[in-house]
Amino acid sequence: MPTPKPIPALLLSSVLLVSCARAAFAETDAATLWKQYAAAPNTHPNIPNNSFAGYGRGERPIPALPVVVKVTDFGAKGDGATDDTAAFRTAMEAAAKKGGGAVGIPAGNYNINGILHLKFNGVVLRGEGPAKTILTFGGPLNQAVGPFVTGGKSEWSWGGGLVWIAPEDAFGADGKVAGTGSAELQAWEMWHPGAELAKAQAPAARGDTLVKVDSAATLKPGTTVMMTWDNPADASLLKEIAGHPLMASYDWPSASWILPPKYPVWQWPVEIKSVQGNAVTLAQPLRVPIRPEWKVVFRELGPSVRESGIENLKLKLSAPAMHKHLTCAGWNGIYFNRALHCYARNIEVENAENPLILAGAKNVSVDGLAITGPSQNHHSVACRVNSHDNLVQNFSVDGPARVKHGINIEWLSSGNVYSNGRMKKGTFDSHRALSFDLIRTEITVTNDADGPGGAGEAGPFLGARVVHWNIDIQNSPRPDPAEFIFMPEAVPMGALVGIRGAPMSTGFAPGMPRGDKGAVIADTGKVPTPPNLYEAQIKLRLGR
Repeated sequence: MPTPKPIPALLLSSVLLVSCARAAFAETDAATLWKQYAAAPNTHPNIPNNSFAGYGRGERPIPALPVVVKVTDFGAKGDGATDDTAAFRTAMEAAAKKGGGAVGIPAGNYNINGILHLKFNGVVLRGEGPAKTILTFGGPLNQAVGPFVTGGKSEWSWGGGLVWIAPEDAFGADGKVAGTGSAELQAWEMWHPGAELAKAQAPAARGDTLVKVDSAATLKPGTTVMMTWDNPADASLLKEIAGHPLMASYDWPSASWILPPKYPVWQWPVEIKSVQGNAVTLAQPLRVPIRPEWKVVFRELGPSVRESGIENLKLKLSAPAMHKHLTCAGWNGIYFNRALHCYARNIEVENAENPLILAGAKNVSVDGLAITGPSQNHHSVACRVNSHDNLVQNFSVDGPARVKHGINIEWLSSGNVYSNGRMKKGTFDSHRALSFDLIRTEITVTNDADGPGGAGEAGPFLGARVVHWNIDIQNSPRPDPAEFIFMPEAVPMGALVGIRGAPMSTGFAPGMPRGDKGAVIADTGKVPTPPNLYEAQIKLRLGR
C-alpha cells in the first residue's frame, strides 16, 4: 500500500488535476484515518461528526412509554374483517388527551382503511411484535387522500405514507395535503419556520458551536430553533456545501431547483444549549460556516411533531408486483415529516412502494426495519428535503423482487447515518440536490438496482464528506459492480474505507466534474478498524 499522504495535502493535490484526467486517489489505512478524526472530530476534512444522529442526538435511549390506552378500548377487533380505522384514530386522540404515552395494539390483524395521521406529541403506536400485531391497509394514498399529480408524476412516488407522522397542519380542511400551492419546490414537505428571533452577527466556521447574534433575548436554552442560510443566486452557499474547488466547474445555473427562487434558504434545525449575553452555544457543531453574505437567521421552528413513534408491529400493504416509474399509487409505509426526536422501532413493512420516508425530519431513529415483498420498492428508504441527523440502523431489504433505487439521500440533507444493514436488493442512492455529511457503515449490498436518479435541475450528485465505511458488495450483477458505492469521483472530500467484493469503479456520478475531488481510500478488501464508524463516533463523544 502506498505511503499515506497527510490529510492537508489532499486539497492542494486535487486542485492541480485537470478535470478530465483520470485521478490517482489518496490512500491511507483506517486506523490512521480514525486517529486523525478522533483528534479533530468536528473539523476533519473527510469524515463528518455524525455522532449526533438519531433520537435524542444519541445521548438518551428511545423511551419505553407506558401504555395509556388500547385500541381495543375503542372497539378495535383485530379479527381481519372489521374496519378498525376509527378505533385507532380515537385511541390516538385519547392518548394525547392523557398527556401522551403508548397506544397498545394487542396481537391481531387490524384492517385500516385510510391513513393513520400521528399528529400528537409523545404518542406512540405499540404492537406486540411484527409476527403478532399486523396492520393491513385497504388502499393506497390515491384512495385514502386522493391522487397527487404534478407535472405528470405522482408525488406519492417519493412522499407521504399510510402511517403519516407529521403535525396537524399537514392536511387542510378538505383532507388534502396542505401547502401545495407554493412556488417553492416541495414546499409542502419542508419545514415551515415561524418568526425571526435573532440574526447572526459574526462569522463562524464549520464545527463551531458558538454563534454571536444581534440579540439573544428570545433564545432560550433547551429550545429547538430553525437556523436558515440565504442561498444566493451566485451559488456561493452551494459551492461551500459541494466541498471542493473542482466543483466550481459545475454548471450551477442549471441547478434551478436548488437555487432561488425555488430554493431560497437552507434550513437546519438545532437546539440551543446555552445563552450568555449575545453569545449562543448550540447543542451540536455547525455543518456550514456562517458568513455575512448568507444572512444567517434564527427563527421559530414552526409546526412539528415530537417524541412520537411506532413500534413492534407489521404494516401489510398491497402494492402491485411492478409499477411504472413515478406513477406510484401511494402504497407507502411510514412517513416522517417535520418530525423531531421521533422513532420507528422493530417494524416490518410488506409489499410497499416506499416502505419508509423521512422528509423535513430531525433526530429521527429507525431501529430494526425489515422490508419484505415481493412487490417492487421505488425507494427502500428515502431521506430527503432538509432532513438532518437521522439514524437508520439494523435494517434489512430481503423480500422485494426488485428495487428501483435503494437507500436514498437527497435535497441538501446532512448528518444522516445508515448503519448495520443487509440489502439483498438495491444500491446506495443519491437523487442529487447536494446532500452532504453522510455515513453509510457496516452494510452488505448486492448493488443490483437501476441506480440513482434525480433530475439535472436538482444539481450535483452529492456534496462533501460522504463516507462509505465497511461495505461488502456481494454478487452484484452490474457491469461495474462498485458503481455508486466504491466510486471516488462521486464523493468530494469523502472517504471510502474497507470496501470489499468489487474493484474500485473508475466511473463518475451524474453531473459531477471529472477528477480527484479529495476523496480518501483506505483498507480496500479488508474489514476496517473500527468496523462501524457511527458506533465508534458515539463511543468517542459519549464514552459508551
